Amino acid sequence: MSHSPIHRRAFLGQSTAAAALGGLATVVLAERAAAAEPKVWQPVSDRKVRVGIVGYGYCKFGAAFGFQDHPNVEIVAVSDLFPDRREGLMKACRCEKSYPSLEELVKDDTIEAVFCATDAPSHARHCIEVLKHGKHACSAVPACFGSVEDGERLLEAVETTGLKYQMMETSCFREDCYAMRTAYRAGALGTIHLSEGNYHHYHASPEPTPSYNGWRRGVPPLWYPTHSTAYYIGVTGERFTSVSCIGTPGHLDYHKAENNPYQNPFATEVALFETSEGGSSHMSVSWSMKSIYGECGRVFGRLGCINETAYTGLAKDLPDLTRPALPPRVPGGGHGGSHGYLMDEFITAILEDRDPLVNVYEALSMTVPGIVAHQSALKGGERLPCPQYRRKTP
Repeated sequence: MSHSPIHRRAFLGQSTAAAALGGLATVVLAERAAAAEPKVWQPVSDRKVRVGIVGYGYCKFGAAFGFQDHPNVEIVAVSDLFPDRREGLMKACRCEKSYPSLEELVKDDTIEAVFCATDAPSHARHCIEVLKHGKHACSAVPACFGSVEDGERLLEAVETTGLKYQMMETSCFREDCYAMRTAYRAGALGTIHLSEGNYHHYHASPEPTPSYNGWRRGVPPLWYPTHSTAYYIGVTGERFTSVSCIGTPGHLDYHKAENNPYQNPFATEVALFETSEGGSSHMSVSWSMKSIYGECGRVFGRLGCINETAYTGLAKDLPDLTRPALPPRVPGGGHGGSHGYLMDEFITAILEDRDPLVNVYEALSMTVPGIVAHQSALKGGERLPCPQYRRKTP
């Protein structure tokens, strides 16, 4: 699938005409999608990418993204530290070969790409290990965990090896975010003045969701920011330049700083970012707020705005905002049907020898500002600069 930006000039004349004819048009996204012609998946190659998969923990993400169902994929081997999970992953992926650890799997020269569905604190380290062994890498979110330095090391590994890297950020391929990105690239939104992203995952249990070595216990909300920040970075490809963040205490014992390994006092964090377009971005992550929002966002531009239900703006002839077809037998999967699209994007990027959509620059630009935002919250909302990640031009 192609993600090349479309020049926005094409909409300027159209926008002027729309204004002259009487103002804004509203398009209901669900109605437009229902009326669209069915799409058919077109393969870009008949080659199979030889993939290894690591991790089959509580969320069972190792098999959830559908690598085993893609016609251009051969699952060579799988791994998990726990034998019972390893057996489960072999069965789910219809694979007969396994290794006791990622460190052993990456030595297999028949594998050319590895999906790291491992614990969040290990994502950067594991992907660096994969890249060092000459294999393309992708991981669950976030790209790095609470450490800007780990993000820098990951960036160095990608740039040094020249291999493909993708963070599997689900919001980027939710229907609403895909529509936002398509409308933005077509010029239907113009410069974004305000964007909003929400990831609200209420925790009612007195104990946190099970996790390897208890990493989820009291985790700072904006160390896990990408389901929210994708609603600006993943829409525009622009960047956050500075942030001020306010944290709010939670209702459970492990939300208290003395009861979690991060000494984190916050269960909700709300960040206000300044953007490289000169706008503002309001991003929130919460473990303790009961909310109608799960993962969703909104963007407001000079020429139009769009949310999960509708576009309103000056453009009278929007492009097709619906997601492309997936390969036969590949399900959309979880997180709003995004899993299959992320997996297909990674595999297609390898086959086409191009950057995936959520490459290392986009991944770090979604992840690291959240780490900085948490630092701001600990300093009472002090505005702090955000590191910038863009491909170096010759």
